[in-house]
Amino acid sequence: MIYLIEAFDRGSGFLAFEIELPSGSDQTIKTIMGWTAEQEGWEGYDLSHGQLGALEKLLGMEIYNPAYKFQLSCNV
Repeated sequence: MIYLIEAFDRGSGFLAFEIELPSGSDQTIKTIMGWTAEQEGWEGYDLSHGQLGALEKLLGMEIYNPAYKFQLSCNV
């Protein structure tokens, strides 16, 4: 599974950028997101500020900007 953090411009709604989360971190992502079932590979989730913060730690970088709405997508 490939997990991407996607940042959408709050004004236009357009995708501003995306960042792929490290491969092999599926279990950590599952814990952060509170998932109890496996993902199918087409899902998208709005991220809370706390979830984004935990994912930033996993990335090793800060990406939060109030100009963007953040989502996590799951892709096969």
